[in-house]
This record gives sequence, C-alpha cells and structure tokens, in this order.
Amino acid sequence: MLLLFSSQRGHAALWSGKDSTTAVISGFVKDSASGETIIGATVRVRALKLGAITNKSGFFSLHVPSGQPVLIEVSSLGYRTWKLAVTLHSGEERKLNILLPVQSMTGEEITVESSEERERQEPQVSRVTLTPKEIQDLPKIGQGDLFRILQFLPGVQTSSEISSGLYIRGGSPDQNLIMLDGSVLYNPSHFFGFFSTFNPDAIKDVELIKGGFPAEYGGRLSAVLNVTDIEGDRNQTQGKVDLGLISSSATIQTPVGTGALVLAGRRTYLDALLNVTGLTQKLSLPDYYFYDLNAKLTQNPSPNDKIVLSGYQGSDNLSFIANTAVNNIELQYGNRAAGAEWTHVFGSELFTNLGFSASNFNSAFTIGSSAQPFTWTNAIDDYTARASVDYFPNPENTMKSGIQATSYKTTLLIQSGTNPPNANVDLTPYYAAGYVQDEWKPAMTGYVDDPLAITGGLRVDGISSNPEIGIDPRLSARYILTPAITLKASAGIYHQYLKLATNDIIPIFDIWLPNDASQPPGKAYQYVLGVSTVPFENYTFDVETYYKDMKNLVELQPNVTSASTLNDIFFVGNGTAYGIEFFLQKQAGRFTGWLGYTLAWTWRTFPQINNGQPFPPTYDRRNDFDLVGTYHLNDRWTIGATFTYGTGQAYTQITALAPDAENEGRAIPIDGNMNALRLPPYNRLDLSATYAFGFFSDKRNAEFDFDIFNAYDHRNVWISEVDQSTNPATITDVRLLPILPTFGISVSF
Repeated sequence: MLLLFSSQRGHAALWSGKDSTTAVISGFVKDSASGETIIGATVRVRALKLGAITNKSGFFSLHVPSGQPVLIEVSSLGYRTWKLAVTLHSGEERKLNILLPVQSMTGEEITVESSEERERQEPQVSRVTLTPKEIQDLPKIGQGDLFRILQFLPGVQTSSEISSGLYIRGGSPDQNLIMLDGSVLYNPSHFFGFFSTFNPDAIKDVELIKGGFPAEYGGRLSAVLNVTDIEGDRNQTQGKVDLGLISSSATIQTPVGTGALVLAGRRTYLDALLNVTGLTQKLSLPDYYFYDLNAKLTQNPSPNDKIVLSGYQGSDNLSFIANTAVNNIELQYGNRAAGAEWTHVFGSELFTNLGFSASNFNSAFTIGSSAQPFTWTNAIDDYTARASVDYFPNPENTMKSGIQATSYKTTLLIQSGTNPPNANVDLTPYYAAGYVQDEWKPAMTGYVDDPLAITGGLRVDGISSNPEIGIDPRLSARYILTPAITLKASAGIYHQYLKLATNDIIPIFDIWLPNDASQPPGKAYQYVLGVSTVPFENYTFDVETYYKDMKNLVELQPNVTSASTLNDIFFVGNGTAYGIEFFLQKQAGRFTGWLGYTLAWTWRTFPQINNGQPFPPTYDRRNDFDLVGTYHLNDRWTIGATFTYGTGQAYTQITALAPDAENEGRAIPIDGNMNALRLPPYNRLDLSATYAFGFFSDKRNAEFDFDIFNAYDHRNVWISEVDQSTNPATITDVRLLPILPTFGISVSF
C-alpha cells in the first residue's frame, strides 16, 4: 500500500512527481535470519516525504525521482532500520531484496522502533495490528490466546470470560469476517468458547479492522479479522515446544526446496490426566479434549513467484457416560480449512494474487442411549476461488481490484432414533463478488507530499438463493493536520448473506444458513470519524466515534421444531450501534501496553419481541475500560498485567409464574421486558511473570511463565438463574471462574 508522508506547510517540496522524470523501486522485505517476508514494513525516502508499506506478501512499490541520489530507509517493529543510497536513471525499475536484522533486546536500553508513524499515516480507519510477542507476553491461562488479547481493545468485547466470541462495535460474532491464511473460519473457538482456534505459536501477523473496512472485504456487516500464519525459516531448522497445565503445543520450521515448511500442533490433556487418576469415573466427569493442527508450505519457483499451500484442522470432542443411558452425551465440533495461493509480480508496478480455499465447520450432538438417540448435526462447506490485482501506476494512486466466487453447502439434520427427521435442510447456493478500489493522494498544492489521502471503492455481490444484489460503495479519507495530528473518516454500505442461529451464553451450536427468498440479506450503513495523535514520544492517542445503522437483522424464534424457510426460523428486525473509543498506546521501550475506554450504545428492534420496543442485546455494554501493560525488567524477566472493568451485561428476568393448563402441577415462566435488567459490573485482574533462561544452551532459548487469572478472586456473575421449585421462587447468581494460577514452560531449538 503506497503512502505519501507529508511535510509541514510552508516548506518547499523537494520533488514534484508531475514535473519530474521518475523511476520505480520495488521488492520484498524479509527477516534476515529466517528469510520470512515482513508484513507492514515501512519503506521511506525521508527527504522527499515519500513512503510505502509492504503488503501481506512483504511486497512494496515506490516511485522516486530519477537522476538524483535518494536515501531509502526500511523499518519495522522489532527490527533494525536498513538504509541504502541509490541514484536511478529515468524510467529505471530497480528490484530489491531487503533483509532486516532483528533488534537486539539484551542491553540496558531497548530501542525497538514502534509502528506509530505507520499507523498514523495509514488511510484505513479502525485498524489495529498485533504481533505474536504481544500475545505471548500478556497473562494467559496455560497458553496465550489471540481472542483474549483482542477483547482488551476498545470496541471489542465478549459475553463472558468463558466465551471467545468477539462482539465488535455492537455487532454479533457472525457479523465478523474471520480468515486464516485466506480461508474463512466459521466457528473459531474451543472448549465452549474458552480458547480460540488460533495457535499462538503459528501466528505471524494479526490485522483487525473494527469498522469501515474497504471494498476488498465483504459478506459481513461489522469487522474483519485477518490472521496470517508464519511461512517458516528458509535457512535452518528450528522448533518450539510449549508445556502447560491445560494444553501443550509444538511447532517446527524447516527449509524445503526454495522455501520452507511449518508444522504446528496443540492438544489439551485433562482427559488423560483425569482418566489415569480415575477421577473421570469417580466424579462422573465428561471425557473432553480439543486439538489443533496447522501446516504451511511456501515455495518460490522464481524471484517473482510465490506459491503457498496451507491447512488447518481443529476439533472439540466430549463424551459423557451417565448413570442412566438416556442421559449419555456425545458432542463433536470443529473446523477444517485448506488453501492454495499463487502470487506473481509483473514488473515493478503490478502485483497479482490467485487463491483457492476450502473451509468446513461441522457439529454433531447426540443425547440418549444408542438404541434411541436424539441427534443434531449441522455443517457448512465453503469452496472459494478468488483473484486480485494491485497496481501502482504513479505516486498518486494505488489501485486494487478483484473477484470472488464461492459455493456453499449447508446441512442441518435433527432426528430422534429412526423416526422421520424433525428437520432436514440441504442448501447449495452460490455467492459471487467483484470490487475495485483506489487510494488516491491528490496533489492539491501541486506537490506529491500533500497530506490528504482518499480511498474510494465499490463492491458488488449477491447470492443465488436471494434476488437482491448488494451495491456497496466505500469511502475513507485521511488528512495529516500536523506532524502529530491525523484526521480520519469513513462511510460505507455492507451486505451479509449468511444467517447464524446460536446461543450467546453457551455458543456450542452455530447453525449457518444462507439467505433465501423469504428474507432480505442483512445490510449496514457504517460511519466512522477519528483523530490520531502523538502526545509524547513513542505514544499514540486515538479517538474514534462510530455509528452503525443495521437492517434485516435476525433473532432465533423460540421452540422451532420444523421449518421450510428462514421466515420459519428467524424474526427480522433492525438495529443501531454508536459510541466513542479512546485508545492510548505505547509500542516501544521497556514498558509497552495500552489503555482503552469505550462508551457505547447498542439497540435492537423486532416487531415480535418486547412488544416492538427497542431493547439492548445481551452484549450491550455502556462502559468498557481496559488496561494492558508489559514491562521488561531486564533481559531475563518480563512482567505483564491486564485489567478490565465493564458495565454488566443485559438480561431478561422472569417476573411471574403462571399455571400450565396442559400440564397440571407445572408452571410457565413469564418474562419481563427484554434485557431490561443488568448483571453486576464485570471486573478482573490478571498477572504474569516470564523468566528467560538457557535450556542446555548458552542462549536463552527457554521461558518459564507463571500466570494468575482473576488475581483478586472476584467471581463475576455469568447468568441470573430462577429456581422455580421453591415457593416463592428464588433468584441465584451463577458465578464464573475463581482465582486460577497456572504455569508453563516453552523451549525453542
């Protein structure tokens, strides 16, 4: 992505792209030790206020003046700055293969450069990036988890501490486009939402766009989470083993051919420990485990070509043998994904990407004896082909266009024994999309270093099972008011063609169904306005306000036993979400971290719910305060802490019990107004300490982690439960996890 860094007003520009003969510098930026490409590295010509950002493949293209010396500087968070002085001829295209050495952190002073300049100059609003180191250094339960770190960002929350679902700016989890190496994941959670499916040891880059995402992304209403796994060390074989109380993982990278191979695996083993000790049978506990497997092969058949093959498989498995066979439970759910991607560079100004992916989510639930079981199975298959082109024609424009075609297959089977199915759904619609966008830097003053950048785009998409075609214009702008203050804004229209039936409290079953002709697709109008500042050296302070108007949202109808259309399954309504976010962040030095605060409102309106009056969904949180910090005491010890405080989630209270006319002796609960009450405020402090040491090595190749979850043992309320067996009925708060210390060790080799 090409950026132009502004000069202050009144300073004469050194070069005007419209009046000078130009040359082009392009290439890849890589880690000097492993040979892995670096995403988001900044390429600058400081004297001319010119710059570029490497894309997901580590590629950049930069127009510079010819016939005069220019100093190229390349930097990235955690790496030493690389410099090269060059003089190019008119029309010359110079390709570079830039290797950045990792910044040493063993001395008294830690001088790792932050990415604050890149983030301020970035035209994209509401964009946050995280590194694997940030995930690993913060408190964890057994192992670091991506979703648990994202939940500490302003505008991002979860329904409880045992849920990994992300509720972003008033949107539900199904409104987030979640991708791993280009493949869509439809249920990225383990352990009933306690962990996400992303193995932290396999992660290379995390990009979260909380709103106002550009035209290249679609099919969702709220946000985009784009995770890229590591490509592997091309120079030597290396690995890492993590041993924890709950789970362990192993990762290995090795050179293969013209690239590298990465294999990673993770598994819990509480089931094995409980079985060995006999506690599973003694305490009548379920037999449960989950696992993840990641694989990625990267090859470079030529300097201009890269081929990537990636795969993922994860599964949760639970089995409970009850005293009575009719209460036996079997539960299995998981994701599988595979992808192939080919990138090719044509010259210095054209970057192309061609990809294929297959993704599957399935769940199977069985209760009862094997002779007469009740079964509930559902699945979604996604087969996608996509192609995109990045074009860098001149310093003023960065253009991108692409197409996508997806074949869906969704199934749902609900059946009791050998009886005819209660539900048997098998749908195979097709989705197609095309987009074009341009990042334009108008030279309003006659110079190419003008502070204004505008990104405009259009996405057109639709699904074969519904006649409506989505016409989605997107527009965002960035204006550098001063070297320390940047203004940003965006507006756009978004469509969603998949519906999700789930439970916000216990998200075991995620039933994805495509739009049919009975209901229109979801639609959202998003508006974002923000300012990014640098109040002190190495600090950024961002403020963003947003407003979302959402149409054709759905809520699952109660007691659905049979259905032929979506109208038989979902109520249709509208919603709004608006708020303001404050984000103070420090990314460089011994102390790093952030402080975030969100003030937000979320409303839903359905004619059939709450007498048609607006109500807040369960995840509406008026106030949300988060504090995250990591401090490097020295080259051995690192300590971390996270603290969160938020308004209690909304819930509906039973207000009365009425006699059941059809079942004598039973009562029917009568609900009050929808989500009219609030649970107590949520708050929690987590602590961690990491000690680095040498494990049969002169190098510090191992770390010991000690973590305390819920350090002051505050038992937050999960749900408010009404016991109807007492007279009068009593209300009991079901509480979440107590203080939970854990430890683990990781060894790299």
